[in-house]
Amino acid sequence: MSKVRIVTDSNAYLSPEVIEKYQIETIAHRIKIGSSLFEEDASFTADDLFAAQQNAAAAGSTRLPEVDAADVNTILECYRRLGRESEQIVSIHMSSELSPMWGQARRAAEMLKGRYSIRVIDSLSTSYGLGMLVEQAAIAAEAGANVNEIARLTNGSVPHLYLAVFSESLNYLERSAGLGSSQSLLGAMLGIKAMLMMEDGRLSPLEKVQTREEVVDKLAEFVAEFAQVERVGVVQHAYQQQQSELIERLAEIMPEVQVRSLTYPPSLAAYCGPNMIGVIVYEGSY
Repeated sequence: MSKVRIVTDSNAYLSPEVIEKYQIETIAHRIKIGSSLFEEDASFTADDLFAAQQNAAAAGSTRLPEVDAADVNTILECYRRLGRESEQIVSIHMSSELSPMWGQARRAAEMLKGRYSIRVIDSLSTSYGLGMLVEQAAIAAEAGANVNEIARLTNGSVPHLYLAVFSESLNYLERSAGLGSSQSLLGAMLGIKAMLMMEDGRLSPLEKVQTREEVVDKLAEFVAEFAQVERVGVVQHAYQQQQSELIERLAEIMPEVQVRSLTYPPSLAAYCGPNMIGVIVYEGSY
């Protein structure tokens, strides 16, 4: 029997080496900015998103960037192509609270029901968290696990992923985290940075700080609270110095843990905005 093929979307943080080694298929998000659609790929960065958003605003658009799924036919074509090699596919995607890709993938899988065995999984996570689930699934597939075994493994790992983010872009957080408009206006005037946690795949506001030094302290404390950290990723935009400080701090606190510096995916930038820093933690099971 051919090995299970693994599919994900462009929000996942995966190294090119991992993608090539395990033949992971990636389906690109589309991001709507003003009247234009951009495909999320290696050539389209978070900075490109913010520049396009500024241009759209200058042209009169009042809408923030919107993350959209690939067309269902694109997903169907991917599944059919992989189905010529293996009838078993596991498709793992960005949190359905932030992206419609999971729902679109489920729709495509349902259309192919009876021809292939496709399990579509909601990561309830993003970026490095999603990438860890995908890599874990790919390693299991390489070892010969079947579609149901990989699905159980992946679903069992989802509750061990945690995310905390600080963002200065409070206007973005009005939409993505339910921050009130009056809170956003006052916070912007006072230079407040909102801390968000990901809970059940949603971004939820937790607390606020004012200085960038406080942000580093809070994120280091957040990571240090976990008893058995296996991996940590640090993502940022315009917080490069603080990212370096945080990585150094974490290396001192837990020298045995791998801490990665991450790129900021546009499909997450559309929700958190510019001027942000966050950590994604994978806590091992006991």
